[in-house]
Amino acid sequence: ETGIIGVFTSLNLILFYVFWEIVLIPMFFFIGIWGGPRRKYASLKFLIFTYAGSAVMLFGFVALYAWTGSQGTPSFDYATILTRSANIAMPFQVAASLATFVGFAVKLPIFPLHTWLPDAHVEAPAPVSVLLAGLLLKMGGYGLIRYNLLLFPAADKLLWPVFTAIGLITMIYGASVAFVAQDMKRMIALTSVNHMGYVLLGTFTLGSIGVSAAVFQMFAHGLAVGMLFLMSGYIHEQTGTRNINELKGLRGRMPTTTLLLILASMAAMAVPGFANFISEYQVIQGALSANYLFGLAILAPGLTVGYFLWMLRRVVMTPGVGPRNEIQLHSQLILTAFLVPLLVFGVYPLPLLGNAIKPTVDHLLSILFPGGK
Repeated sequence: ETGIIGVFTSLNLILFYVFWEIVLIPMFFFIGIWGGPRRKYASLKFLIFTYAGSAVMLFGFVALYAWTGSQGTPSFDYATILTRSANIAMPFQVAASLATFVGFAVKLPIFPLHTWLPDAHVEAPAPVSVLLAGLLLKMGGYGLIRYNLLLFPAADKLLWPVFTAIGLITMIYGASVAFVAQDMKRMIALTSVNHMGYVLLGTFTLGSIGVSAAVFQMFAHGLAVGMLFLMSGYIHEQTGTRNINELKGLRGRMPTTTLLLILASMAAMAVPGFANFISEYQVIQGALSANYLFGLAILAPGLTVGYFLWMLRRVVMTPGVGPRNEIQLHSQLILTAFLVPLLVFGVYPLPLLGNAIKPTVDHLLSILFPGGK
């Protein structure tokens, strides 16, 4: 908790890096000690990927420190670097932007730097998976907006086609690979890869609609996928398996749980009425306004619907036998607590998206690109 608070509140690049690394340590032990049979492999892979990405990010921060020294007094202070960012030479901006992008892309995660995530989620206990999806991945999205987007405006104008293309590939790749997942948790983890592609695509459209939708997508994804991870944990406790082909006839054995699973899946599929629909629709709208070729992004929601329906057909609709073993009431209430804001902000997004996120994004973009992108 201390590390996460530090990441989101630090205004010094080196302190940000220290808190960023602190967060990784407890997650390593959560997975490595309390995880599944392959917990040591998953925790070590998580550590290697995230620390390697952090090292590249640190290189970008040190380069910025050296650049401020060449302009006078060297500093890791965020505000100092931000006020001077327009004066950073283009080659230097591009190098620093790419270095920090790698660090944030690993955590988000973005294809092809995502391979640690499915293994970590499959082996992690369900509450740890919720923490991973709900907070740790958002550190990557936050870093992209706060550091890549704000500190390197000239590089953004040059590199945005590359970054948005990577986001588009991540969306389609994550959804495609989820089709072949047999473990429910692995499928949900690949859903996270798919959904975080929207965040990258929306952020680097460099437009108000896209960036606002990217922030809203992080909020909606954390709730929807967090609910799905908890659901997979509860189902595993009650049935002894997470294998999609073995979870048959769930509607007869766990009717209330089945209803909640369908609703959580609808949220992840971005069905109208859920917050995820608003965010994904606006990311695609923002991408189309940037370049019509990003109309390919419409493939990702279709693939997402396909693999969730594939999963629900096997888990819910396929006949099966077994004892009735509904999850407990307090577990149902916890899941409902995830569901309610998804419905509320799906029907009425104005308080969060229109009154909080969009005005802030508009203000930042007007400062970054006073003459437009």
